[in-house]
Amino acid sequence: MQKLFASDYDGTLHIWDRPGPMVSDADTEAILAFQAAGGLFGVCTGRPLFGLTHQIDGHLGFDFDFYIAQTGAKVYDRDRNLIHSADVPREVVHELYHRYAHRARPSFAGIKGLVIADGDYWAIGEGMDLSGLGEWAVGLRVARTLDEVAGTVSGFAMETVTTEEAAEMVEEINAEYGDVALAFQNLDSFDVFAAGATKGAGLRFAADFFGATLTAGIGDSFNDLPLIEAADVGYSFNACVPEMQAAADVLVDSAAEAIADFIRR
Repeated sequence: MQKLFASDYDGTLHIWDRPGPMVSDADTEAILAFQAAGGLFGVCTGRPLFGLTHQIDGHLGFDFDFYIAQTGAKVYDRDRNLIHSADVPREVVHELYHRYAHRARPSFAGIKGLVIADGDYWAIGEGMDLSGLGEWAVGLRVARTLDEVAGTVSGFAMETVTTEEAAEMVEEINAEYGDVALAFQNLDSFDVFAAGATKGAGLRFAADFFGATLTAGIGDSFNDLPLIEAADVGYSFNACVPEMQAAADVLVDSAAEAIADFIRR
């Protein structure tokens, strides 16, 4: 039996306000044990690949066996070779970005939105100050407007003032553009990727590509719901919102606990 486990990164493996290593020692030990038993362990994130790897390289005690990036729009193997890709029509990106930019909540750095184009991560906004972002801003390209962003766009993200606003925008986008682009809520922000590009679709592609016969997925936020629902065994946390708890097959307190449970199956 080939087991495959896909994990969200931010809020699941990496807790921003938790002291210590990026991924806890307990989670690292569980991942290594799973891989030693022949399992494939990968990350499933809304970030583009570069937005993740520039932060984790040299800082983790294990290697991912695969990368599902940009909420399923891109899938990479262990060596970071692209094995699946989906992009959003440029005209759709412009329409949606300009429709919602005035309602977006700029981040503390003044970023109005983030766009992924031709593998680059762009921050858009007037008068941005990225000096306080540290390693997160390494390699981040800067543009005042979306028109300055060159290349094929595979996704973009915006923050909203409230969780309710994010839900409203996601519903509007999916109702009008769902055949070509889909929006995913991540609490008080949302991501937009090509239709069919979900964390669940990314998991299914990885499972087929690697010949997995039993899959698991774990996440903490709304954009992880397709991952949890697509997995043979879906995990979320006891501390998560009710929607996440209802979707999961098993509730845990840590990724390590979920991995240990999956090893026994």
